[in-house]
Amino acid sequence: MKPYINVLLLLFISINIFAQGESFGSSSSNYSGVNSVLLNPSAMHSQKTWLSINFSSGDLFLHTDFIYLDKNEFRLTDLLDPNFEFVEHPTGYGTEQRAFYSFDSDKNTSLNQSLRILGPSIMLSYNQHAIAITSGMRVQTNIRNLSPDLANILAYGFSYFPQHKQVFQVDDFNSTSMAWGEIGVSYAYRLNKESFDGWSFGFSLKRLLGVGGAYLDVNQSTYSLIDSKTIDVANQQAEIGFSLPIDFDTNDYLSNSLTTGKGWAMDIGFTYQVLLKRQPKLNAQWFCEQPVIDYKYRIGVALLDVGSISFKENAQTHSFINSAQVEGDMRGVDLENVNQIIGLISEQFYGSSSASIVENSMRIALPMTLSVQADYNTQIANFYWNASLIYGIPLKGGALRRPNQFIIAPRYETKFLEFSAPISFYQFKYPHLGIYARVGSFAIGSDWFTSFLGNKDFHGMDIYFSLKFQLTKDNCRSKKSIRDACGEKSGRFSWAYD
Repeated sequence: MKPYINVLLLLFISINIFAQGESFGSSSSNYSGVNSVLLNPSAMHSQKTWLSINFSSGDLFLHTDFIYLDKNEFRLTDLLDPNFEFVEHPTGYGTEQRAFYSFDSDKNTSLNQSLRILGPSIMLSYNQHAIAITSGMRVQTNIRNLSPDLANILAYGFSYFPQHKQVFQVDDFNSTSMAWGEIGVSYAYRLNKESFDGWSFGFSLKRLLGVGGAYLDVNQSTYSLIDSKTIDVANQQAEIGFSLPIDFDTNDYLSNSLTTGKGWAMDIGFTYQVLLKRQPKLNAQWFCEQPVIDYKYRIGVALLDVGSISFKENAQTHSFINSAQVEGDMRGVDLENVNQIIGLISEQFYGSSSASIVENSMRIALPMTLSVQADYNTQIANFYWNASLIYGIPLKGGALRRPNQFIIAPRYETKFLEFSAPISFYQFKYPHLGIYARVGSFAIGSDWFTSFLGNKDFHGMDIYFSLKFQLTKDNCRSKKSIRDACGEKSGRFSWAYD
């Protein structure tokens, strides 16, 4: 039996399967290089590198307080075993089985997933100016305001009899998923003045290439499960949109349609720092002779991911504003593709399989975010303290949202070695302990490394890495004059791996 709400939710979950954090350790460092633009485009001028070439960087994050895998049945290392199979067990209601367990929370729950790959990218800084060209791929999924009753339906099915013949209200439930590519250009300008403080301003402009996406937005809905075969829905205000590189009638992959949407986005930010020494005039002749003046403290503010992707190919938007009752056993109905599922829901609400469609297009907004960074130099043995705030700005309808986080991260930092132990408060309430290390140009870390220990039930993870080639400022590496070391007499720069 798959009545209205169950079909709608299962449709969205199946779309997410087709699609598939924040790497604070590597993004807050003075040696982040081109990765620094991910948190604040103006931070390029705060870097101790003048050239940064990223070969590959990645960040994978998952967190949910809705379901979990038992620690005795699953560890992350099990995924390395090609013969591993998830242990399934009965739900206790009906005949269905599942591999996960439910937290059975009495509060609204959520699920957030993100994958970010930074491809070949480059940053170049020279006196007052800094530029970067970036490329990458992102996948993000959000499920927000999942009420306890809806969570029970997803976890136990419509046979969950404790909720039968009760009336439930759903408000502001949203589930959104999108995969897209980015090609970006960043620029930052630093004020050229001889002073003990410094200002820099920056922006990024990004071209977005949408691979696919989907969203389900339920503004409000009142429903009641009469039994495992009948559901009443009233005062429904819901919208669903989707665009995927598949044939909605056959589920075949459309190999000639690598992207189904396009859009634009921008980041903008500024950085202010109080310096330990007076900043000289920014008039270095050679890249390698640019001065490095350390700071007492630094504050940066940025607005990220202001933009959206409009999907106009292989896209549909449906509206369900009505009341309906679904009765009878539908186990004999074949629901083999997207159009059949949507058509069935439309017929139940409007009496026609095509009445629900309102547009052959769809738009999903990027996760607009306020990013605030504060960095303090203890001036003791290369130790720094960093505090960062990530606030996902709420948007209505089809829109991704970045999870809120507050992070405190002590770090030891030199040109060749760096260690950090960030403590983050996910959604401002769940503490996560992380670890980060950089040796030369390779860095690896996790903002939630305890998720890999296997001593607790699994409900999320975080891991990131980066591999770059960088050249540092004030490092022409010669006892001779800068002209001899870096200029015309030598005919070369002095290259160094950092």
